[in-house]
Amino acid sequence: MELGTAILLAVWGALVASVILRLRRRGAETFDGNFEPRDRKLVGALAFYLLVPLGVLLSQLVQVALLQMSGAGVGPFSTWVFWGIVEPAHPEAISAYERAAMAMAGPVTLLGFVAVAIAWTKARPTTAAKNFLRLEFARLTMSLALGVHAIAAIVIERGDYWTLRTSLNEVAAPAGDLALLLGGLVAAFAFWAWRSARKLRFLATHTHDVTRRARARLAEWPDDPSALRELGAAQLTAGAPGAIATLERALRAQPDNPRTELMLGQAMLTRGEARAATLHLRNAGLLLEEAAAPDEPLLFEVTLALSAARMMLGDAEGAIATAAAARKTRPADLRGLLLFADTLVAGGQRDAARDQLVAGLEGSEGAARHQIQRRLAALKRR
Repeated sequence: MELGTAILLAVWGALVASVILRLRRRGAETFDGNFEPRDRKLVGALAFYLLVPLGVLLSQLVQVALLQMSGAGVGPFSTWVFWGIVEPAHPEAISAYERAAMAMAGPVTLLGFVAVAIAWTKARPTTAAKNFLRLEFARLTMSLALGVHAIAAIVIERGDYWTLRTSLNEVAAPAGDLALLLGGLVAAFAFWAWRSARKLRFLATHTHDVTRRARARLAEWPDDPSALRELGAAQLTAGAPGAIATLERALRAQPDNPRTELMLGQAMLTRGEARAATLHLRNAGLLLEEAAAPDEPLLFEVTLALSAARMMLGDAEGAIATAAAARKTRPADLRGLLLFADTLVAGGQRDAARDQLVAGLEGSEGAARHQIQRRLAALKRR
């Protein structure tokens, strides 16, 4: 075994052991109905370090079996975790078309695994963690089969795609090159389709788990306001068209809930219905003011949304006053500062907006500081 291969396998083995140990410590907690960011990292590592290499190895074994059955035999068989080379020992024993077919058996097998993982997820979605495991395996495997393997084979002039090219060119000179071009078009379409598959990727989010739990409760208690709010919030996050109808059901089930009024106001804002949003947000504010112990964080969210609604209606003065009230409620919240600056700019008070942003830079760091700096740079360009 070459030294580079040995080092690669040792590093991969250490990472695999780390993933297995973490899975043993977390146990079933990783795959329950509460998909947290740390779960996402661990499940992604499981897909990358265990399932994808296993899929690659199985695809190579398919090639080995086909070459043995064809009588061509197997030459030096090597695997490097995420890629490998399977070549016939006696290529002259099979035709050029057969060599091309044997070479593509590996990538086609991998793409078959991708198709199964996606179809399984769509037909039988379960917890977000399990859905994410399948879809991450599919994404990584597709990237290897259609991207990394093809590029590597062309660069080193060995491997499945290079064999496909040379075998088909042996029959008719441009055939192999055209096959690679067709493969590139298929790859581009596959990656574009994956990027636009929002509903599929939604199945691998925490919001999906919230939706499942809410629907399960609603199956027993159709008018449970808490479950309706959770479902409405999840639909709102996912951009589902039924979010407002669900939240309106929640409001009918519990008319005096300020959180439901807030969520309806936010939903109306996303649809550009600022007047309807303002009514719901005012109701939320009144309900909070009447409460014995007002919920300050919720009041801040209401005031913030109301300021945005007033700015959308063209009421710059009202938007400024409301944003100032939100900023006073929670001065450390970056959203309040940015919205206040935006309302000041909308009201023609650019210098005041700049002063607010400059003052906000003091004590800020990381992503918050970067956002404030971007806002200041945008002001200079105007």
